Amino acid sequence: MTAAWVAAAVRVRALVAGRAGPDGAARLARAGSLSEAGDLLARWSYGARVRDAATPDGLQRATRETLLWQLRVLAGWAPAGGTGVLRAAAAEFERDNILARVRELSGTSPERPYELGALDTAWSTLRLAPSADALRATLARSAWGAVPDDEADQLADLLTAAWLQRYARVAPAARGWAARQAALAVARLAFVDRVRPGPTLRERVRPLLGRAWEQAADLPAFADSLPRGARVVLGGVTDAGGLWRAEARHHGLVETEAASLLRSARPGPDVVVAGIGLLAADAWRIQAAVAAVGSAGGAREVLDAAA
Repeated sequence: MTAAWVAAAVRVRALVAGRAGPDGAARLARAGSLSEAGDLLARWSYGARVRDAATPDGLQRATRETLLWQLRVLAGWAPAGGTGVLRAAAAEFERDNILARVRELSGTSPERPYELGALDTAWSTLRLAPSADALRATLARSAWGAVPDDEADQLADLLTAAWLQRYARVAPAARGWAARQAALAVARLAFVDRVRPGPTLRERVRPLLGRAWEQAADLPAFADSLPRGARVVLGGVTDAGGLWRAEARHHGLVETEAASLLRSARPGPDVVVAGIGLLAADAWRIQAAVAAVGSAGGAREVLDAAA
């Protein structure tokens, strides 16, 4: 094992130590105001980015920016061969940038993009696209892949599938997490939006979910048709209204599995992937907790489901 992987393992453990954790997220959810929530967040690794945030969206954005910054820090410590893992993990943020650019091209106000730095895959080119058609043409020439005309309305899911497939390929330790996330994305599209996944989307999730699910007529049948590792998050979910619980369960499982991997793995790619899993799960918890601040308690059920 190279000294760079050892250094990256030490660094990721240090970053993980700065999480809020389930108890911290629960305290945050009970905060009486956004000001109190910001003061709490400042105690953890999110502090540097929450100082100027005064709205729920601002605090949630600061949380995600913290996660991206952590990925960029890790990329600076990992050996050259590990950059692909960090770039694939950060592709989630590039996906969000692409979707924001599409909205901007359709006439909405510009949104501040996430700063990817060396973790950029294609954003530096995509951001210059002068039209939606030009952006899709650039996507087709990039690692993101083509978006057929008849699947343009599934762009977000196509990008999500491309990101998850890529991350699972370069980070085998995260394959189960990627499969569960792909299953949730497809379930929302099929059973909440009531849109049949197009052939390109079905092809992109096939390495993670197989083919059997494609004929499922309802959510229970969909869950039963998934590979066992992806099926677990949908246990007991009988209708689309329960998918929020499945998502919370997924993040709780990522946290548990990543913590176990971090304890057991030797310094190397798996330790870094485990750390990324823990950092991402914490960021998700914090965003859910911010949504619960000042609520009557209903939003806190999300955190309880992830426990």
